[in-house]
Amino acid sequence: MTSVTVVTGGAGAMGVACARVLATRTDALLLTDIDERRVHAAAEMIGQDGGATVHHFVADLDDAGATTELANYAGALGELHGLVHTAGLSPSMAGWREILRVDLIAVARVLDAFLPLVVPSSAAVCLASVAGHLGEFDPAMDSLLEDPLAPDLEARFLAACGAEPDSGAVYRLAKRAVIRLCALTAVSWGRSGGRVVSLSPGLIDTEMGRLELRQNPIKNWMAEITPVGAGRGGLDTVLPGRISDIATAVDFLCSDSAAFISGCDLLVDGGLVAAMDRKDN
Repeated sequence: MTSVTVVTGGAGAMGVACARVLATRTDALLLTDIDERRVHAAAEMIGQDGGATVHHFVADLDDAGATTELANYAGALGELHGLVHTAGLSPSMAGWREILRVDLIAVARVLDAFLPLVVPSSAAVCLASVAGHLGEFDPAMDSLLEDPLAPDLEARFLAACGAEPDSGAVYRLAKRAVIRLCALTAVSWGRSGGRVVSLSPGLIDTEMGRLELRQNPIKNWMAEITPVGAGRGGLDTVLPGRISDIATAVDFLCSDSAAFISGCDLLVDGGLVAAMDRKDN
């Protein structure tokens, strides 16, 4: 049976990096993105590297119908081996509604749409964020966000906030909710032998990472205190993490070596959360 791996956000730097390493582990690689030109170019580039047969699918994952079509396309290609969800927005890229829809609701839609395709070899890795580990979280908000597909989620969320939310605060809540969602979804996927994990990157040198660094001066301090950050910043950035750090972790989580890892979050942050938890920083 042909094995299939799907990478969302497949035109982005993170998606491309993950797709390239996963192309050696699967027969068919399906890249999806909202940007038709870029995802087509990414598919052609990775296809030239050899390994998997590379396909691409243009989809707005904010559209439930498009998500279903994506899952149907993947199912027609073969048996689901991996699903890597990298698509997302940062706080400086969009307002709070878009952040909530893309960074949380779309994740739930994708995991739900692919559930019928799950077999014992299937593994899903959803990118969350170190932001989902920082600060205190209200149990009532956790409970509200436990059902991202509730039709009245936005209205209830706005009511719970009590005022127009800040996109940065909503990003943090959405990523926290993704971590919790993956733990919960690991149960339903596990009934068919599949696995679901979340992965929380720290400060990674990407276009998005550099945008947030410019917009949020505190990121410079966070980079400075990242324990594994010393000497890793390039000549033109203090961001300590590399895309390859994430791609390598994703490759492991999708492999048979991670066959008993499910329902948890992997921090790939160079020890940033541990450093911020210390009271003497």
